[in-house]
Amino acid sequence: MNYWVLKAESADGAIIDALPKDSPTNWKFSKGEPLARQFPAGGKVSFSDHFPDRRKLYDFVRNTVGVLLVSSRVRQVLEELHVDNVEFLPITMCDHQWNSVGEGYGLLNVLGSQDVIDMKKSDYDIDPITKREITRLGNLVLTKDSIDPKADLFRARNMMELILISDRVREAFIKAGLTGFKAHPAEGFDDMFA
Repeated sequence: MNYWVLKAESADGAIIDALPKDSPTNWKFSKGEPLARQFPAGGKVSFSDHFPDRRKLYDFVRNTVGVLLVSSRVRQVLEELHVDNVEFLPITMCDHQWNSVGEGYGLLNVLGSQDVIDMKKSDYDIDPITKREITRLGNLVLTKDSIDPKADLFRARNMMELILISDRVREAFIKAGLTGFKAHPAEGFDDMFA
């Protein structure tokens, strides 16, 4: 099976640069732990003032806060595939003037992780403080034998903000016509060029 690195990408889509008020801090969203109890009900996000011309909404919304911001269509595809290691944290999507512009959006928090990075063969830099978290990844080599064959959407254990999908999920996203994402081949992935 092939795996793919999932990224929200669009040339003209809206960009979000802040989480809803009273959200958990940014780093908690890359831990792979449940956050629904800490997440504010009725949370709102708005298009970034730094990108005033970027107003299009896609199923995957680019952001500068390191989360997966997705539409209800993404959630529906994952539910149909019985991907159950995620939680959907609803938000209201607003334009630059804080007018509601998108229904059914939310943060997709991927729970847990898989030991997928071959630490002997991949090219990477380790965080000098933690001594175990990867800060830069070049030429990713997967440890396919360590990946649960039922894992369709998951975080990489040593680089928790890196989210991978299986062929099955990628094909379902394409078939559903989901927009605003790119699936980069995981083998050989270099985060400097994604």
